[in-house]
Amino acid sequence: MNDSKALIEKTRDLEGAQRYAEALKLIQEGRRGNPQDRMLAIRHAQLLEVTKQVSLAIGIYRGLIDSQPDKQEADLLIGLARCLLKSAQYEQAAKMFGQVQAKLPRHPDVLIGLAGCRRHKGALNEAERLVQEALAVSPDYKPAVHELAEIQIANKNLEESVRTLERNVLREDLYGDSLDLWLAQLKKLNRDRYAQEQLEAMVERYPKKVEFIFAHGVLAHRAGEISIARPALEQAARLSPNNYRILYELGVMERVAGNIERSQELVGQALAVNPDQPAALRTYGNDHPYKYGDAVFTRLNLAAARLADVPVIDQVHLHYALAKAYEDVKELDTAFRHYGIGGEKKRRLETYNERNTARIFQILPQVVTKQTFLASNQRGCESEIPVFILGMPRSGTSLMEQILSSHPEIFGAGELKFMTGILDNIEFGGRRIKLNDAEPVFGYDENASWEKRGQRYVDKLERLADKPYKRIVDKMPGNFNFVGLIHAILPKAKIIHSMRHPMETCLSCYRIHFAEGQQWSYNLRELGRYYKRYWGLMRHWREQFPEAVYEVRYEDNVADVEGQARRLIDYLGLEWNDRCLEFYNTDRPVRTASASQVRKPIYTTSTNRWRKYEQYLKPLLDELGPVVETYEAELARDYPGDASSATPAP
Repeated sequence: MNDSKALIEKTRDLEGAQRYAEALKLIQEGRRGNPQDRMLAIRHAQLLEVTKQVSLAIGIYRGLIDSQPDKQEADLLIGLARCLLKSAQYEQAAKMFGQVQAKLPRHPDVLIGLAGCRRHKGALNEAERLVQEALAVSPDYKPAVHELAEIQIANKNLEESVRTLERNVLREDLYGDSLDLWLAQLKKLNRDRYAQEQLEAMVERYPKKVEFIFAHGVLAHRAGEISIARPALEQAARLSPNNYRILYELGVMERVAGNIERSQELVGQALAVNPDQPAALRTYGNDHPYKYGDAVFTRLNLAAARLADVPVIDQVHLHYALAKAYEDVKELDTAFRHYGIGGEKKRRLETYNERNTARIFQILPQVVTKQTFLASNQRGCESEIPVFILGMPRSGTSLMEQILSSHPEIFGAGELKFMTGILDNIEFGGRRIKLNDAEPVFGYDENASWEKRGQRYVDKLERLADKPYKRIVDKMPGNFNFVGLIHAILPKAKIIHSMRHPMETCLSCYRIHFAEGQQWSYNLRELGRYYKRYWGLMRHWREQFPEAVYEVRYEDNVADVEGQARRLIDYLGLEWNDRCLEFYNTDRPVRTASASQVRKPIYTTSTNRWRKYEQYLKPLLDELGPVVETYEAELARDYPGDASSATPAP
């Protein structure tokens, strides 16, 4: 018994130092030597719960309870109920928490657990009453504060939830789940800059606190600041070795940086620590060629067997991972069924308001025209540095940026998110344009001029590059919304519109689990309607500002890589450089789903993949029929003899 207590204390020390893998290994070794020791088994379940291996924790808790059904230990029942709640088994969790409450009516964990169950049923007032009871017992109890924030979020009080979460976050003994939730809410509120500033301050104050270091690295990574992200994540890995979250984030970062083999190695290490981690399974599978019977496919199917017991976002990851696997083994019916189910679940998680999305497509063509442009009597910033590559996601924008960024005088900055904030509240044609999803760079009362907005954008752009460049590329596809406005604030900027066959583009969007945004992509009809709005808006820009946009088709790039690359470089006013033809060797971050594709030479099979899925795409084709006909007619004009397949002739 004393040996067990000493071992348990050592695992607590390791947990406190965020050395979770070592703690788990130690407890597993201890249990092998003492398989009947209940204290070790309970500690094992607790560690599995802490490391979010909930399904395994449930198995141990159930086994302990079933082995002594008359004992009914409260800590075991609470632990099991808590894991059931985390795995979305709300009815069973509520029943078990209620069972314990009959004996321990004021136990904070029971009150919080019941509150979580009520919250998931929509009984928010009752949930808050239970949390307040728990806080009356223990005013600074971090799980209770966290649950209060969850209720505030459910009530759509996001700002209030941020303040509540900071009671758990901005302190040395922070609550990890609250840190994750705090970052998520600040992201929804477009306050990433605030989050980064707070984390920088906390890292400076607590330089050995791995949670702050890790979160700081994650935010830097998502902002494309690899030079900051890499040392932060590597430091976090040294402080907490074999931590699957850190290993996974490092793996994703290396994938973004183009180090695919290193990425697979790191994500594989994360899966060795936590074999059922759905996001890691999906990411690893992106560059794994599945075959029947291979170990990765087996692991994926084992995780999928417990699909109903994991949170919905994890179910989404698993569906997309399974879809990729079954596509690889040519079971297209099964693959497409998983794409459909995964997309439907994703849509339920991230509400999509199609009416609000359509608003920008309706307002901009009315307000931003050649006539209102000339009547505005303003001038923009004259810098020639900015280059915009825009269009639909998955239309070849990453490939084009990779080709351009291989030129020594061009810097590829990736998908930058601050143009919307630069343009928010801009005056055009006597009207102020409000972009509701933006974090404004300029206040409404400031009424910043076109020139000031353009200069602020250029200043931000230049700070991202490691040295002066003649051209810096922003390849945010969604900037297609703002072509006329970009031309106003940056009249000498180069704007490149990347196009690809509508069905290829939309199918590729539909098959991708996007890290954020693109909610329109998870339903075929909504996807088709969004594409039609994009198509119509680009037609408007082409008609109103024909001098502003240079258009390139993906199919043309495939048919004539060198010719298209030379024309692009000439459009940018630069001398040709042969490095542009070896774009797949260029080492630079690519923060999109195309990260691995742009490391390879262009392959012609990517121009006609949609045909094998045609039987599943009727809702999309119903929406896009006329657009597809128009696009294929243009291809037939340029590549006679093979228009039906949209494959360029030799």
